[in-house]
Amino acid sequence: MEDNAKKEQNLKANLQKIKHRIVVMSGKGGVGKSFIAVNLAYGLAMQGKTVGLLDADIHGPSLAKLMNIEGIPFPINKSGDMPTPIKVLSNLSVLTVATMLPQEDSALIWRGPLKMALIKQFFTDFEWEELDYLIVDCPPGTGDEPLSIIQTLEHVDGTVMVTTPQDLALIDVKKSISFSEKMNVPVLGIIENMKFFTCPHCNQITNIFAGNKIEELIFEKNIDLLAELALDPNIGIASDKGRAYIYDYNKLPNAIRLMEAVIKIIDKVESI
Repeated sequence: MEDNAKKEQNLKANLQKIKHRIVVMSGKGGVGKSFIAVNLAYGLAMQGKTVGLLDADIHGPSLAKLMNIEGIPFPINKSGDMPTPIKVLSNLSVLTVATMLPQEDSALIWRGPLKMALIKQFFTDFEWEELDYLIVDCPPGTGDEPLSIIQTLEHVDGTVMVTTPQDLALIDVKKSISFSEKMNVPVLGIIENMKFFTCPHCNQITNIFAGNKIEELIFEKNIDLLAELALDPNIGIASDKGRAYIYDYNKLPNAIRLMEAVIKIIDKVESI
């Protein structure tokens, strides 16, 4: 009982350190959700915010690769009794289950209760610093992980939805929007990823997907379109190197659009 009381005390203490909490969601996989989460976190840090980035994708964690922290052990706090998230910048730290696994191809074959307990442990068994923003990268869909995150955080400032223009992706993201509404969490907006490709030789713009229903969705739900992003080979290069696209390619249109989305999010959250 004493141990449980200590964990609840740690949970309360960590939550009190977090000013703003944002959950990044998608209806289906493969739309670039983790890429968006990483670049939103970096963008906030570049705006002078102290940021934490949490990987809540238990079965398919990718933030260790995207943040270049594979194989790096967790630091220990000054008291020497608790691990802390891994710092990648002076004002950006990351916590992902991937760094707890013995090998990068190790699989966690867990049911709901174990996943929910692990997500809570991210806040009871680690010591977080004072944060302006916590960005949570959730797995696709509306299952155990996003539910556990929202219940554990108690208050979430908003969700950011990531989708592609594909009609199938939009059908699925509608479910995530409905989930957010049922959990009484505001939807801060949608980021439409891989919308088009600009030929580097002739500058001709080609749409990647045939879908065109995102305008209907935005109008129907009264949701802001935070950014429309092009398909850019540099995204793959940056991701494979564990680098932030918004930083390394900050002069490119996509990176500028991402930073504009970051500023929109700051304005929305901090005006509440």
